[in-house]
Amino acid sequence: MDRRAPQDQLQQAESQVQRLEANIAFQQQMIAKLELGGHDVRAARMFLRRIKAQHSKLVAERDLANRS
Repeated sequence: MDRRAPQDQLQQAESQVQRLEANIAFQQQMIAKLELGGHDVRAARMFLRRIKAQHSKLVAERDLANRS
């Protein structure tokens, strides 16, 4: 059995997790800047919730695959 495929998948999942974490941090910064400018941040907060949900799902899938 080729062990590279699962390792490659795990590495790809980890890379996606890191990208989402960077996106979350960026979105949080943008929300803070928008708030300082007195702008409506409802849509930005909704987008942030979606990114966080996607991140949580990916982390759970990665951790499940890592146990296999």
